[in-house]
Amino acid sequence: MKINCKQTIAKLFSWYGTLVVLLTSAIVLFSFSTSFAPTKMSDAELSDVEAQSLLSIINYTNSAAVDFRGNSYWTGSQDVIRIKLGIDLNINAHMQSLKMGYWNNGAGYGWDQDTSNFFWGTTDRTTPLAFKGLYIDFGFDNLTNSATRKLNYIELGTMTASGQVTGSLNTTTSMILNGTGQNQGVLMRQTASGRRIITFPNTLQAFIFATKYNYSSDGRSTAGLEGIFQKLPQYDSDVVNEP
Repeated sequence: MKINCKQTIAKLFSWYGTLVVLLTSAIVLFSFSTSFAPTKMSDAELSDVEAQSLLSIINYTNSAAVDFRGNSYWTGSQDVIRIKLGIDLNINAHMQSLKMGYWNNGAGYGWDQDTSNFFWGTTDRTTPLAFKGLYIDFGFDNLTNSATRKLNYIELGTMTASGQVTGSLNTTTSMILNGTGQNQGVLMRQTASGRRIITFPNTLQAFIFATKYNYSSDGRSTAGLEGIFQKLPQYDSDVVNEP
């Protein structure tokens, strides 16, 4: 490998020369500056303004069902604050290894998520994984009481993921439609799933970081979940290529 290097020599100004340059720049700046002040707009002027909000905030209270695009349920928190971001993402990424949520319960140890040779987007890098809009949920108990307020979980994802992910699932803890594992719709540290290709046709995809979380799907429900979960409510882990 050939490396070309060029040496740059910098000559410092004297303090007097530096002061002259700064004063001259300031004079030029203020000579051509424009001042702005708050101005009251008429109804006609306001009607000509077009804008799009970057975010919206929703507060789900008490036992209100939280909307997850057709699969609404109570997540187990007294208050859920949702921030919806008007952001679209196109992702082409490769991770040799993705590990999250290390645990040791005395009888054994491992990871909530352990995926190797992991691609977001197609493996040939031609088609990205696309997220249209993002959301972040914060689940609280006793939200208004600073002494007893507790954050139960953070959920980060999108309601409309399209594209492909590919990876070898050494261990996965997931909330899915079906597959081998506890309650069918919740996989508790399922192992040896092997190589999987998942194609998202504008469906929900999220990660949940929880000390307490309730999940419901197709009449099945699980309460008090702890850990780091992938949330893929339309995925069947028994299928190698999905769909």
